[in-house]
Amino acid sequence: MNKTAIFYGVLITIIVLALIISSDVYSPPDTKPVYAGFVTEQILSPDTANTYGENLKVLHGIHSRAQLLDVMRGFTEALGVQCTFCHNINDFASDEKPTKQMARMMIKMVANIDTRYIDQPNWEKVTCYTCHRGSSIPKLVLTK
Repeated sequence: MNKTAIFYGVLITIIVLALIISSDVYSPPDTKPVYAGFVTEQILSPDTANTYGENLKVLHGIHSRAQLLDVMRGFTEALGVQCTFCHNINDFASDEKPTKQMARMMIKMVANIDTRYIDQPNWEKVTCYTCHRGSSIPKLVLTK
């Protein structure tokens, strides 16, 4: 087994354990997120260049302030957090916060799921909102 497979195995195990431990089960909201899809769109963008923003390691094709803000709104909507959850308000490019590092790992996980397992054009892509549902800790969602 390579290190990447072990990493994703551990990450998925942590997520499952967090779901079990939190045991905060609720039904999904009736409203569909507006911005959450922008995050996945930029993760999977074939345009890997960024001409706007600093220290964008896992987002692709960011070329304007509006585009970057839409992606950040996606995180806010999906996780129910504000900018300071991941960013140092005095230096947004800083990597000092562990939550920003975790966000990057989760972004890579979403990209991996979407590119390896969601391979049909008519299938919905996984987003941060798929698991988080407006909470910084992923929630277990019961469906009927």
